[in-house]
Amino acid sequence: MFWSKQLMILPVLVLLMVGYINAEITDDLVVYLTFDDVSGKTIKDSSGNGLDANIIANTEIVKGKIGDAVKITQEGSDCVNIPADDKLKISGEITMAAWIWMEAWNNNSQWFDKNCHNGGEHTSYGIGVFGDGNSFNMFLGSDANRQTLNKPHELKAKTWHHVVGIYDGSDILIYVDGDLAVEEAKEFNFTGTNDQDLRIGCSKDRPQYTFENGMIDEAAVWSRALSADEVSVAMNGEVLSVSAKNKTATTWGMIKQRNNIQ
Repeated sequence: MFWSKQLMILPVLVLLMVGYINAEITDDLVVYLTFDDVSGKTIKDSSGNGLDANIIANTEIVKGKIGDAVKITQEGSDCVNIPADDKLKISGEITMAAWIWMEAWNNNSQWFDKNCHNGGEHTSYGIGVFGDGNSFNMFLGSDANRQTLNKPHELKAKTWHHVVGIYDGSDILIYVDGDLAVEEAKEFNFTGTNDQDLRIGCSKDRPQYTFENGMIDEAAVWSRALSADEVSVAMNGEVLSVSAKNKTATTWGMIKQRNNIQ
């Protein structure tokens, strides 16, 4: 009986300990798609903000880096779309993070796009690779026009990489697998406030920018700049460990599912 009670208490203690360590990472978390909670054509948003994504076309759910992921199967301007919402209007600072995998880095493609190319450039945000797939491109709206980072990357094909794009108000930063890979000083008034959907793996009216033959997992956006330590927490798939908006039972159930705890 004694050990039975101890085993019942253990999940709660673990949850509280993890929560104590990681509680702050959920601050200003806007949307978080783990791709592990999918019902029909709906991908549940695990941030607690209710920004569920719709599977429109050109996608399938496959095994990912952590649990399941989405694979983009062919070109199209709609893949996984998060419907336009005021919560997706971000300004000042931003973080975009995801695990990504690509068959071959030889095409322009995006894994986040909020109307970066079609009349909404000065109020947009997104990240991907351009220059025939050879360079990181991070797109950020500003008062006058779209600001763009364009720097070479060293991403390997057929390999999972955790890529995080950050703007902190004075610098554009890109972390790869937990390490700072790109930094560019650029101070401007970031405004990512257009009224378009946030697309994952596709780009509005630009089917040629589809993340075709690529996979995306743990896609998350914050309306602030994450610290280097928080980037590591996100890379380890620990964002779900706590969220003040989630019920304890649900949170513990997701932890068990994602970490194969019996």
